[in-house]
Amino acid sequence: MINDQVIIEKKAQMHYEKYRKERQERLMKGRYRKIRSYFREKETVEDTHPFLSFVLKGDVHGSVEAILDVVNTYDSHDACRLDVIHSGVGNVTENDIELAETFDGIIYAFNVKVPPEMKKLADEKGIQIKHFNVIYHLVADMKTEISGRLPLVEEEDVLGEANVLQEFLIKDKKNKIPVAGCKCTKGILKKNSMCKVIRSDRVIYKGPISSLRHEKSDVESIKKDVECGLMLADTEVSFEPGDTIICYDPKSVSQETDWNPGF
Repeated sequence: MINDQVIIEKKAQMHYEKYRKERQERLMKGRYRKIRSYFREKETVEDTHPFLSFVLKGDVHGSVEAILDVVNTYDSHDACRLDVIHSGVGNVTENDIELAETFDGIIYAFNVKVPPEMKKLADEKGIQIKHFNVIYHLVADMKTEISGRLPLVEEEDVLGEANVLQEFLIKDKKNKIPVAGCKCTKGILKKNSMCKVIRSDRVIYKGPISSLRHEKSDVESIKKDVECGLMLADTEVSFEPGDTIICYDPKSVSQETDWNPGF
């Protein structure tokens, strides 16, 4: 009878392990990656692609699996990889901290405690441990972490616009330099600011304005409805009547992840 019970328990354990293995394989075929070997050698080619790697510890299997199911909806790995280093049930351990350190990750602790000695070890190694008891808040933090890893994007703060009326050529020693005789139609034009020259919906120049002249005077700016002579830093660029000159200040803007987990 005892032997029968042992056999039953062994079979039950085998079925459970098989279920866990199959589930992990299904997750790995999904939208996030789980690192198979915690002690693999680091790649010799440096990967500069943005990534968020994390260890997940939860109070019960149901919580951990629910969070992993949400992580599985992430599909923006081209912008920033989302890597699960390790997941499990129970308090944060020394092994969790070592894994996070090895793969430059953070630790999410969901409804679990961090023993004082583990908190001290994590602080010494510079590993961040984040505590949550609501899945929504944990995922929101993941989105914030991912967004913070995305590169800045360049945007243009438009200052003004001008319409080219005709081109003038002025002599500079032996060279003839093109100057745009134009009228500011919107906002303001500024000397030394960036601009782009557009012809037939095509940008033919992108760079700084080197000179602005009103009548016979050099000026720093031109207001709306005022005509001026405009010279570019690249004197090889010529102008045609009807060209549009847009003056702008470039600025770097933070991105936000497009991950929509469904809540």
